[in-house]
Amino acid sequence: MGFSGKFSRTFITAVAMTMAVLLSNIPATLMAQEMISTSVVVEQMARTQADAAAQAKVAGFLQSQDVRSELAKRGLSSDEISSRLASLSASELRALSGQIDEARAGGNILYAILIVVLIIFLIQRI
Repeated sequence: MGFSGKFSRTFITAVAMTMAVLLSNIPATLMAQEMISTSVVVEQMARTQADAAAQAKVAGFLQSQDVRSELAKRGLSSDEISSRLASLSASELRALSGQIDEARAGGNILYAILIVVLIIFLIQRI
């Protein structure tokens, strides 16, 4: 007993060829070109988290009553500050966050306020 006839041999040949391709490394090599390495994913996640932390730090700093009053003296409303903060790039946010940390470490809040005002006015010129 066995398979006989032209259809069954064609079917067996097709199944054998399919199994050979599936068991070979051909699909894996084709898929490997589209895969992203773990280090790239981890790096992107770390960058995203750092950007979110920088934005939160700058937003928290700008919520301070001292900073708000100083910026109001210079003619900036809270809506205008928020819209300009939203228009900052990720690298500008990280730089501003770092400058806030440096100013806090030095204890000179006026220096930080002036940096914020300077960056806002520079963005306004662009």
